[in-house]
Amino acid sequence: MERAKLGLEIKAYILNPSIILNFLKQILLEGVQMVSVNFRINYGIEYEKIYDFFKDINYEHIGTKRDSIKVEEEYLKLEDFVRNTQNGRYHLQFSFGFKTSGTEKYPQLKLFLHFDFKKVRRGKEIHIADMNEYRNMNEIKKIEKKYISAGLGFLEEKDKNCAHATIGLKDKENLLKILQKEFVRYDPWKYKKEKPASQYIIALFEQENFIHIVCVFAKIVGKEHILQWGNSKNKLESILEKACGYKPVVV
Repeated sequence: MERAKLGLEIKAYILNPSIILNFLKQILLEGVQMVSVNFRINYGIEYEKIYDFFKDINYEHIGTKRDSIKVEEEYLKLEDFVRNTQNGRYHLQFSFGFKTSGTEKYPQLKLFLHFDFKKVRRGKEIHIADMNEYRNMNEIKKIEKKYISAGLGFLEEKDKNCAHATIGLKDKENLLKILQKEFVRYDPWKYKKEKPASQYIIALFEQENFIHIVCVFAKIVGKEHILQWGNSKNKLESILEKACGYKPVVV
């Protein structure tokens, strides 16, 4: 009798629409992810060589976007590239800029990347973001090796130790409240938390219905910053669990 009652309770729990909806939302949020990294551009490299580089590694330039990814209220001007595979495509976007480090100012490539599965529904091709975030990171590593071999520059050291995650836009306000309480905003959607011997830096990017978060931790020893991915990941998980009520995928 008790076993039958328990079975009915479990069945009712499983069939509860709100529970199913929340479960599906979490799966979808974990699946719609991208990575954001920065490549240093060596002095003397013309931007045209960067375009040619991506074309040489089988990325097709499909245009320029001004309404895809934004920082606070300002959209980034991004060059749009794709590389097709058997079951999907890598979608890569980048913009040119400059980075100031101490007294040095050098050219830099800000790059965003994610993978989409291709599906055809009612004769129309649609793209579904991949749930395997590690695929994106592996593609970045492959690009990095070819980028270095081409003599164009290298992946910034901090970007090798960043933690990445993506959450739904509905949790944006909760996230901003936590960051405004614990961190200091020093640039549009860039936040810093400093201690005598360490610091955290967090950057945000908004795309469609999602917020992408990048976190990096540095242990400070004299003038040296020792970057640690494990601490970056732990801090980002802690912040996002408070903001979202669950643990998004962090890589």
